[in-house]
Amino acid sequence: MNNSDSDPLIERFEQALRDDSLLFFDVEEFEEITDYYLETGQLQRARKAIDMGGAQHPYATVFAAKMARYLVQSSQLEEAQEAIQRAEGLSPNHPDIEWARGMLMMRQGKTQEAIQSLRKAIQNSDDPFPIQGTLASIYSGSGMFLHAIRILKAMLQEEPEDAHLLYLLAINFDMANRDDKALSFFENYLNDYPYSETGWYHLGVAQFRQGQLEAAGRSFGYAITIDEKFSAALFDLGRLNEDQEQYAEALDYYSQSMEHSEQNGYTLYRKGVCLQSLNRSAEALRIFQEAIELDEELDEAWIELAVLQGEAGNALKGVQNAQKAIALDPDNPDYHMVAHDLYAQLGLQREAAKSLQLILHALRVENPRGLQEYAGILVEMSHVDSAITVLEAGVQRYAEDPEMWAIYFGFLWSMAADLPPAIEGIKHSWLRFGEPFHLALMEFYPLACTDPVVAQIWLLPRE
Repeated sequence: MNNSDSDPLIERFEQALRDDSLLFFDVEEFEEITDYYLETGQLQRARKAIDMGGAQHPYATVFAAKMARYLVQSSQLEEAQEAIQRAEGLSPNHPDIEWARGMLMMRQGKTQEAIQSLRKAIQNSDDPFPIQGTLASIYSGSGMFLHAIRILKAMLQEEPEDAHLLYLLAINFDMANRDDKALSFFENYLNDYPYSETGWYHLGVAQFRQGQLEAAGRSFGYAITIDEKFSAALFDLGRLNEDQEQYAEALDYYSQSMEHSEQNGYTLYRKGVCLQSLNRSAEALRIFQEAIELDEELDEAWIELAVLQGEAGNALKGVQNAQKAIALDPDNPDYHMVAHDLYAQLGLQREAAKSLQLILHALRVENPRGLQEYAGILVEMSHVDSAITVLEAGVQRYAEDPEMWAIYFGFLWSMAADLPPAIEGIKHSWLRFGEPFHLALMEFYPLACTDPVVAQIWLLPRE
């Protein structure tokens, strides 16, 4: 049902309610009124329309089916089951019966039965559009994203410029990991609707995910040209520029985005990250504080506050904020690493050691290779000391594993960090583990094995 076509009808009905007057509506009009309220979630008025329709047209059987839908949507499930049975006796072929049954089955966790009922309802309905929406939501919620995409495409044929449908379609493409299909769909869509800012935006998102940054920037730009207040497109232009390390430009787009939408903590958080990258730490600190005032569960902002406070010499406050981030995301090893560094800064060695164990627990790795990978990520982030700390914890956990010792001492050698201890560690590990250690070092750090000093170690006899 097209709501715009029903506005005069709804206005007449609501005027009657306000005046407490009796206006006559025929059966089809009451059906339209009831559908409008059910589809917009105005359940009290839907019930009023059903009751009035039944009173004015006592021999009309369709209101039994409408009542079944109402009872399901208002979570009166036992009554809904009985209402469905009554409706089947009065109006067995009415599509609302299968629609109501499908929604009831969905509420009861019977997904396949719900899908079957909704398919029947669609086949029997003169207006399948709203039923298709229910079916698409079941498909999406059940992880059947490709089925949801098919239904949403069919709905778009009826309402091709519905921005919400385009959004749902884009979400399902994303969840199905089909950015290639999203690209194809939105490119074709824009051939027919070139002035759709929503279409350009979702094309840009798909391009962004595919690494087509220049194309994504153009698409977001077209969306903003059509609607200069399109806050989502402005935000994603900020993300695009941030990813390209164009932090000043990213800041500007984030600020523009917030001018056209409600203040939100996450956009402030992203602004803070850009300010940090621009070495404007005092401003970043203030922005992160504003972010958590708007969203106390924004763990990313809590941890950045902790980092900045540690850098400013306020490690105690930093620890407190790191713990708040950890409470929100206890399985994030980076958060435990920040806490470890702050505890060490405060001289709290016991707490620092406990943080190391929590890092290893959060990493959930089953072998030293996972620790090496994480250490490499930390190096890319210029956290060499933290990487060494992780590997130190690793050799404690895997004390009898020559691969772990090869990773640890090979890493120290590769970083030229405390080179004499690294050479000495390689020597002791060779004497302890022998060829398994040698092979592991050759695999992970082959250049270390060619170091003339290290090469002499392999000549040492083992007892």
